[in-house]
Amino acid sequence: MSLENIIKNAMENKPLDMKEAFQEEMQTRIAAALEEKYKKAMKEEDDEDKDDDDEDKDEDDDDDDDEDEK
Repeated sequence: MSLENIIKNAMENKPLDMKEAFQEEMQTRIAAALEEKYKKAMKEEDDEDKDDDDEDKDEDDDDDDDEDEK
C-alpha cells in the first residue's frame, strides 16, 4: 500500500508526502529484513548447539568404552 502512496504523491507533485511515504516503506522493509536475518541467525545457532550436544554425547560414549576396556 505504501508503494501506491509513493506513486500517488509523485504524480500529484507532492514531494514531501512522497518522501514520507518512501521513508515509511523503507523502514517497513528494513524491519522485515532484519527480523528475517535475526530468525535465520537464531535457527543456525540452535542447529549448532544441537550439533555440539551430539558431539558431546559421542565423546561421552567413547569415554565409557575406554573405561570398559580398563
